[in-house]
Amino acid sequence: MNIWLLTHSEETKKSSGTGKLIKDTLNNQCHVIEWARKQPNPALLALDPSNTAIVYLANPDSPTLGNKKITDMQNIIILDGTWQQARKMYNHSAYLKNYPHYEILGEKSIYSKRRNQKDAGLCTAEVAIHLLEKVKHPKSATLRDRFYAFNQSQ
Repeated sequence: MNIWLLTHSEETKKSSGTGKLIKDTLNNQCHVIEWARKQPNPALLALDPSNTAIVYLANPDSPTLGNKKITDMQNIIILDGTWQQARKMYNHSAYLKNYPHYEILGEKSIYSKRRNQKDAGLCTAEVAIHLLEKVKHPKSATLRDRFYAFNQSQ
């Protein structure tokens, strides 16, 4: 599984961002792409919707995984930013609507570096941990441990 972090430019300036933990843990299985409203990244545009999913809120108009499971996906796109930034990135990137949506339900964030904008919203690292645990990835425990240590640090 490859994780594609579509990162808001403001996120790269924050020391409280968890995308770096994912990249440092997964190395070449994680691709960090800075979101650009007017110039979508060609690598993202080239991802095949039949084996790529986006982690984002599902709505009645969203494509779904259908009879596939998240563990069947070769590529996962995670919007890396605040919930407000993620909504903006999604709404201004029509190509993202082509990917089946995967929504993580029933999990509560423990992230304490920033105030969460959604009651059930997970931070970027928590989303990646969830996905890696689903596919039984060998680095899931490493990322979880690094996230816990990061979350408890000053």
